[in-house]
Amino acid sequence: MDRAAWLRYLLVLLLCAAMALPAARWDAPLLDALFALQRQLGPQAVLQDVVLVGIDDAFIDSIDEPLALSHRYLAQFLTGVAAAGPAVIALDLSLPEKRYDQLLSRRAPEADYHRQLLGGLLSTVQQVPLVVAKAWDVQRGQYRDLQLDYAAVLALQGPPWQGAVSALMTSDPDGRLRRYPEPALQPDGTPHTLSSAMAAALGQARSWRGLINYQLGPAFQYVPLQQVLQLVQQGQHAQLRQLFHGRAVLLGSVLDDLDQVQLPVPLAAWRPGRHQVPGMLVHAQTLRSMLNGGLIAPLAPHWTWLGCLAATLFWCGTAQRRKVLGLGALALLLLVLSALLLRQRLWLAPAAPLACATLALLARAIWQAWCQVRERQRLSRTFGGSVSPHVMRQILDGSVNPGQAGRKVEVCVLFSDVRNFTGISEQLPAEQLVALLNRYFARMTAAVHQHGGTVDKFIGDGMMAFFGAPNALAAPEQAAFAAACAMLAALAELNRESLALQAPALTIGIGLHCGPAVIGYIGSAERHEYTAIGSTVNAAARIEGLCKSLEMPLLCSQAVVQRLPPTAGLEALGPQLLRGHSTLALYGWRPPA
Repeated sequence: MDRAAWLRYLLVLLLCAAMALPAARWDAPLLDALFALQRQLGPQAVLQDVVLVGIDDAFIDSIDEPLALSHRYLAQFLTGVAAAGPAVIALDLSLPEKRYDQLLSRRAPEADYHRQLLGGLLSTVQQVPLVVAKAWDVQRGQYRDLQLDYAAVLALQGPPWQGAVSALMTSDPDGRLRRYPEPALQPDGTPHTLSSAMAAALGQARSWRGLINYQLGPAFQYVPLQQVLQLVQQGQHAQLRQLFHGRAVLLGSVLDDLDQVQLPVPLAAWRPGRHQVPGMLVHAQTLRSMLNGGLIAPLAPHWTWLGCLAATLFWCGTAQRRKVLGLGALALLLLVLSALLLRQRLWLAPAAPLACATLALLARAIWQAWCQVRERQRLSRTFGGSVSPHVMRQILDGSVNPGQAGRKVEVCVLFSDVRNFTGISEQLPAEQLVALLNRYFARMTAAVHQHGGTVDKFIGDGMMAFFGAPNALAAPEQAAFAAACAMLAALAELNRESLALQAPALTIGIGLHCGPAVIGYIGSAERHEYTAIGSTVNAAARIEGLCKSLEMPLLCSQAVVQRLPPTAGLEALGPQLLRGHSTLALYGWRPPA
């Protein structure tokens, strides 16, 4: 490529680089579509799962206290489930922030709430790992306070990932939760979250990064909290062990108006088809991902940039149809590859490379279109005066080119010639003679073009034109006759102007004949012209040559007259012998006085 071509390609690279980042926003809905497709084909198997215990409307209706005073129910849940031997218990709800010690002096039943919950916490941490969610206070810019005695009990467990940890999840710009909130995404940079703390309690303690795997497992069901409390109160230890033994247990709200989040796929079995689900489901699915192969790892950014760089090669080449097919094949390949890699917990984001390929292809198409427009303008400026506008249009459209073979077409051929031009040329200086001829040919050419004819050539003071090619006409003979009449009328106007300029008047003869002729490019590769040849052309030239001897400005062959509507002024002149041709019946016509 030359320097200008390299500069254009560099410009395309810069445009693609600028488009790559905005195009990446399409990766999120594409990822959601692939998640949904994978789940329809069959969710991936889950070897380790989590048991959800839900606080629902039925539980709220079954208690007399407000939810903020549910200390004793939490205590019953913790002690009862801990006795069943779960692997870890997590609470996706904030522990009560206030104590009710002031009620002790009144000996109210509520005064025991705090001690009951504290006792439940203490009993639980001595048997199983316990993880409690910390809620982020947006207004204060910090986590909500945790009572000191609760915090002290949770600290007895020792490991830093147990106790009170962040439950904050980070959503994408469209509001859906897809990424695991690594420390850089947490407001305080904490390395532990509710799901990672549960995973650590199950032996998966590590630094997590990546996307939540929504291909795993069926939609979640939950065990109502009131059902668990009923089993605890009835001493149904066998059923409790069957539900919770050796498993991760997560307690949270499933209320419709509390802690709702948007997920890429519907995960609540009790809310089929709805992407808005209780927040504890995202923690549960994140834990599923951590326990069953790990989070989905996006490919390193440099692979995306390499893909974008390769995609800009769609700029190269001029075969746009092939490149469009290639772009479709590339899109299909990237989508299939993304789906296959997603099954292997790798995410290939295809939007940026596809956008770069599309941009490079469109840029090349626009550039080629611009070059074609400039070339058409150049050809029009260069050859516009050499060929008829009808021929020029078809040359620019590509329907007429020098490589095409000639074709036989029914046309009507017109020849015209200035009478006594030799005498006129001897009277006028060269400059005036050329000016007069230019004015004459301008009027004659306009009359031919106005009626759909093609000016073939100028032969000294003569002109050849034909009607019916390259643009087809319904009645070439009628168009040719009308053009000849218009030429004579234009000549009369020109002679009136010449009289005012003291220039000589011109007299012309016009001959018309119709029939088949071979139309096409004639000549060599170095010099050729679009013209008509054949006996029809020769006869038209011979007919024009008789105009002077027959004293007629316009002569038509019988073949032309037969295809004209009834026309006033046509005079039958009988058969006439044409030089080098057979005898033809001719008709003459004069302009009305």
